[in-house]
Amino acid sequence: MMKAMRNMTKSIMWIVIVAFVGTIVFAWGMQFSGRKERKFGVIGIINGQEIQLTAFQRSYQENLRKVSENYQQEISEDLAKRIRDNTWENFIFQVLLAEEIEKRGIKLTNQEVYEYLKRFPPEEIRQAEVFLTDGQFDYQKYLRALADPRIPWGQLEAIVRPQLKMAKLQELIGSIARVSDEEVKKHWTDENQKVKVRYTFVPAKQFSPQMITVTSDDMKEFYERNIDLFKLGKRAELEYVIFDVKPSSQDEEKVKVEAIEIKELLDEGEDFAGLAEEYSQDEGSAAKGGDLGWFGKGDMVEPFENAAFSMEIGEISDPVKTRFGWHLIKVLDRKTEQGEEKINASHILLKVSPSEETRESIKSDAEYFAEIAKDGFAQFVQKESLNVIKTELFQEGDLITGLIGANKQAQEFAFKSDLGAVSDPIETNRAFYVFHLTNKLPAGTQSQEEVKDDLLQRVREEKKNELAFKKAEEIQKESLKHNLKKAAEELDQEVELTEEFNRNAYLPQFSPEIIGAAFALTPTHKISPPIKAERGSYVLELVSKSALDDTAFEAVKDSLRTDLLEKKQNSMFQVWYAQLKEKAEIEDYREDYFPY
Repeated sequence: MMKAMRNMTKSIMWIVIVAFVGTIVFAWGMQFSGRKERKFGVIGIINGQEIQLTAFQRSYQENLRKVSENYQQEISEDLAKRIRDNTWENFIFQVLLAEEIEKRGIKLTNQEVYEYLKRFPPEEIRQAEVFLTDGQFDYQKYLRALADPRIPWGQLEAIVRPQLKMAKLQELIGSIARVSDEEVKKHWTDENQKVKVRYTFVPAKQFSPQMITVTSDDMKEFYERNIDLFKLGKRAELEYVIFDVKPSSQDEEKVKVEAIEIKELLDEGEDFAGLAEEYSQDEGSAAKGGDLGWFGKGDMVEPFENAAFSMEIGEISDPVKTRFGWHLIKVLDRKTEQGEEKINASHILLKVSPSEETRESIKSDAEYFAEIAKDGFAQFVQKESLNVIKTELFQEGDLITGLIGANKQAQEFAFKSDLGAVSDPIETNRAFYVFHLTNKLPAGTQSQEEVKDDLLQRVREEKKNELAFKKAEEIQKESLKHNLKKAAEELDQEVELTEEFNRNAYLPQFSPEIIGAAFALTPTHKISPPIKAERGSYVLELVSKSALDDTAFEAVKDSLRTDLLEKKQNSMFQVWYAQLKEKAEIEDYREDYFPY
């Protein structure tokens, strides 16, 4: 009995640890700060709460591991970026909702928590061996354990509580949602009524520029009618010097020594996969014990490839240096496939990063430069033969082309400083930047002369669309006398026939407005008026339109109302959250640490 209790308690404790990762936002790295100065090692600030880089990294690495395990796929650079973005959004979500829960005084009773755990056993519980019978989750076994006061359920309850409070908040926000009878009927109609149409499309591009005459009056009229298209915000121009934060020879040697120490552990019999999970800094393979899968010659960088293909199965290399860092390689298997030799290998990657001492030394150089450059930026960079990078004119809020990792700080400096100012060093993970403000322009409107080429192109496109519409008008008038097919063919236009579709269908050739026009057709008004679209004009002809079965609607309307209400509540919560996020003060420094 005691042994069973100990096993049960150990299982619950492990589940708590796993679940704890889900609330990592509240557990690690959040610090309230009213100060606005930039801190290295802080990846962002959400309403005054500093999110530590270490906390973000833990959560990010855990999410990488879950994706790799659950979907059995390689972590590409693009996928890793999406996972980073989702991790950051989750931090924002949890911080903002925790604040809102506190503000609204949302509480939970012990009974509510108990009932939730009773009705919805966590997935980790459902998979725990201690609650399985013949490989299946045993609900009765779970209920007996849940009622046992000797098992430390309180720790799991503490993990569940924040989730339940968030659910309660979401329920509160969506509680005012209502679904009318008309909404239910409309939704059912949109899904179940179908039409089939014949149509012709007159594309604007069939009219060549030679067929278009654009006068100066045309351009003036278009410019004045669309003046908002040519308005610009405040603009600025910068030049800057980069002090790259690169590893020193001492940093390189330190990582090499660490690789040698790991190799010694492997020589003593330590498990390669276990050490890879613990030490490897390769995001894509670490969670899989360093496994890189199969690869042939030319797939890896040369030093890695040379070492791997010279090894025997089961052999572990000494540290190998590539541009990515130091590798320890283990060959798992070899084969020849269609005459090409291939290897299955694992590796442990240790990246070489600048030490704090190296960073401080580079920072000191940047500070010295910034100080003396205030007395003459151009003269000093010329004297020291420094590489100066110039930006183009950019608007306030725009991404500054070519600038990685300091865009926000550069924007703030450019639009809050006086012309000719030199910035203090702006720190990112990769470099220190010193900026010189070389040009500032106020908000204004581009003159007609400045935009004449763009203006000419826009007027031509508008006139081509007008010609397309006029031709569609001709087709429509002839269609009323005969039918669409005959009228279109007489004017050298093709006619297409659709399959049946409902109002919510996706048809790549039709916009929602065209679909709406199709459903407006009736047996007595089978031909649509010409419909102007983005790149031409349409004429539609009704082929068939299905009748509606009210008996079928009555059979499903209650369940449909429930579904619509849930969707409306979710939509209401999303709108509410978007507004909450819009009002929040969020400082995002991820680009300083993850520039790509």
